[in-house]
Formats: sequence, structure tokens, C-alpha cells
Amino acid sequence: MPDILLHPFTERQLTAYVTQPAHAVIMSGPTGSGKATLGRQVIEQILGLPPGGFQKHAYTLLVQPPDGKAIGIEQVRELERFVSRKVPSTGTHHRAILIEDAHQLTIEAQNALLKTLEEPPAGTLIIMTAQQEQALLPTIRSRAQTIQVKAPPREAIEAHYGAQGHTSAQIQQAYRMSGGLPGLMQALLTDAEHPLIAATARARQLLGQSTYERLLMVDELTKQKALALDTLFILGQMAHISLQTATGSAAKRWQRVQQTSYDTVASLHTSAQPKLALTHLMLEL
Repeated sequence: MPDILLHPFTERQLTAYVTQPAHAVIMSGPTGSGKATLGRQVIEQILGLPPGGFQKHAYTLLVQPPDGKAIGIEQVRELERFVSRKVPSTGTHHRAILIEDAHQLTIEAQNALLKTLEEPPAGTLIIMTAQQEQALLPTIRSRAQTIQVKAPPREAIEAHYGAQGHTSAQIQQAYRMSGGLPGLMQALLTDAEHPLIAATARARQLLGQSTYERLLMVDELTKQKALALDTLFILGQMAHISLQTATGSAAKRWQRVQQTSYDTVASLHTSAQPKLALTHLMLEL
């Protein structure tokens, strides 16, 4: 099994999948839950590759959103060209595709992907990661198995990282920042590269600044939508964890942080005025 810490439910689903792989699977879970890492490790295990072999293997393909944009039909066309090539058959499964953030596939791209999902080449695995499987078309979901990547219990997290030599203070801090999401926990505790590391630092910075200082950052975040969304996600996670123990005025502030973060995410996805949405956020924090 993959070496990332798993919720028991997720681990059972992954064990069943590795034992008898379906041609397509959606790994569903929030950003920071470790879906991309799991996808790579599952592919390496099924294809018999060494750790880290996904990147070097001639018959694996990674599809990602380009620079925070949607995954378009041209990337799906490249995927189709990839699966059309002949592969020396060395086992039951010998080729794999990992589509990260598949919820960012355009409708046109999802419809184009349907043909490959309906008539998958023999020996080919297609693993998609998504924040929510409902973000994908029903026709996509109906042609793929779904694995829920859940956060492990807190006690398991503390024991796991304590056994790795991390102090209780380090574990508690990483837990508060990540909400217990295993991918982000691992990144925070090992200094590994992760897109939410910068967002975590930015979220902590915002919470410690004056309103004036926060307003000075609106222009920068308006130009970096991906960082803004990741920062809002971290603020929501920090608020969720803090509200489990906070009382009085602290609880009221964390409730405000949580609600404003969620509202701002919705505004950034639907509004043509991101600067206005971020300005409102800075005033509310």
C-alpha cells in the first residue's frame, strides 16, 4: 500500500482497488489530502515501478491544469495520442494516466475524455483526482470507480508523526494549519514542496496584520488567484480546527474568519470583481 498516512476507510478502498484495479478511478478529497501522492504511488504499485518511478516511466502520463487554468481539450487530445501508441505488453497493466485536479477539466474536455473512458485501451489505467466528484459530469462519474480520500483520525496522526520523531508542538501546529489533511501535514512537517505551503504562511501573516496592512495585499492576491484560493482554504481549515476549542470572543472571530473565507471563495469563482471580494475579506478578518 502507499506509504502516506490513510484513514482506515480510504485504506480499505485502496487495498481493494490495487488488488483488482478498475480501468478508471476518481480519488476524491479536499486540497491537501494527498490525492496526487496517492495516485502516483498506486500507479507505481500496480505497474511494478520503484518509488518515484512514475516520473521516469515511458508509459505514464501526467495531466495537470496549466498555471492555474482549466484543463482544456488540447490536453485531452494529447492524452488520446498517448493511449493510441502501442505498448510492449509486460503485464496485465502496463500504462497509466494521472489527471490531477480533474474537476478543472472544461465541459468540452470532459466530453472528449468520455470516448477513452468508454473504450479504454487494454492494460491502461486512468486515475483522476478531484476535490469533489460531483464537479465532474455524471457521464464521467458513471464510468469510473470513486475512492474517498478522508482525513485520518487525530490520534492516528499524532502517533504516526510522533513515531517519525516530530515533537508534539510541531504536530499540533501542523494539525491546526492543515485541518489534519495528510498531504498537507506531510508537507508542513517535512518541508517538502507543496502548493499550500506558501498559502499557509500567507494565512498566518494575514491573521497577524492590521486591517491597513491586509488591505495593502489585495492587489497582489488579485493577480494571483491560485494563491488567493489556497490561502482562503487554509484560513477555513484553521478556523475549523480552532472552533473545536475556542470560546468567547476568540470563537466569534474564528466563526467570522470561517464564514468570510467560504463566502470569498464563492465570490472569486462567480464574481467578475475579485478585488472587491478580497477587500471585503481583509476588512472582515
